[in-house]
Amino acid sequence: MQQSLFSAFLCVALSSVAVPARAAEHDVQPLDGAEWKVLGRVTGFHSVQHKKSGFEARLLESDGSASIARDPISLFLVVTNKGTSDLVERTWRIPVGVAKVRNVVVAKCGVDLLVDVDSSDSKRPKTETLRLCFLSTEGKLQDVLKVNEVSR
Repeated sequence: MQQSLFSAFLCVALSSVAVPARAAEHDVQPLDGAEWKVLGRVTGFHSVQHKKSGFEARLLESDGSASIARDPISLFLVVTNKGTSDLVERTWRIPVGVAKVRNVVVAKCGVDLLVDVDSSDSKRPKTETLRLCFLSTEGKLQDVLKVNEVSR
């Protein structure tokens, strides 16, 4: 009991030494270079934890409405175990543009996206569910992402 209390106290004491003061003023320079320009295109972010598999799914939105009229939002999916020494991670560009992402929820094989897509026969977008399957039946991360429209 005393050993665990001492360990907890030591962890708290050491972590407080390693954390810089929050009130300190810092001058931060902008990120220059072509590799950073892509961050400026991100206009939306969603994250869900797939608890059964241990993976986190992150959906990034990139709005291209300045150059694309219908379904201008491109989607990118990052799936990661957030590991440091045992990192497992995949990134895909979803081959479907959308008008709006309404929700991201966990599905058995990955995630479901509730999205609005522009309809050619109506002025109002229609709502669809896209299923993004990145897990095998054994719960392992796949190399190939399967994208399907799910009937509601």
